[in-house]
Amino acid sequence: MPTLANWNSFTVTQRHETGCIPTGYEWLIRYLNIQGVNLSIFQESFDLGQANRFTNIAAKIEQTYPFIKIQVETFAKGADKVERIKQLINEQTPCLMSLALGSGSGWHIMPVVKVEETVIEMVHHAVANQNHIWNFQTRDIIWRHDNLPGGNDISYIFK
Repeated sequence: MPTLANWNSFTVTQRHETGCIPTGYEWLIRYLNIQGVNLSIFQESFDLGQANRFTNIAAKIEQTYPFIKIQVETFAKGADKVERIKQLINEQTPCLMSLALGSGSGWHIMPVVKVEETVIEMVHHAVANQNHIWNFQTRDIIWRHDNLPGGNDISYIFK
């Protein structure tokens, strides 16, 4: 079962209601130990409000920090997204997954930290230097991907 090494050593508290994507990218930057990034204002600098999308935020991060290269991948089928996540975590490449929350409820972006045969574990949020985890059955992630709007992509940083 692929698991990111020492993933629980990194906590990032989301400071904005709409900012799960910049929070996720901050988590990835901390996990990958990328230097030269002003993390004290990172979320504030890259929270685009209602324009928060992987591609929009990735472009702004790369413009500000050209040494950071971000990949966004979109999937037509949920099973393909799950397989790609398994591959990345197996390679020790942390990634963010967009997960549809419900019909008309939007989606949430979270770092994936562990992939088991039937369960994917993600950092839902952090409070007081402690990560709170969400576990989803892979069949539920696939169903959400294939049947609910949004939540079709993942993103990661090339190191």
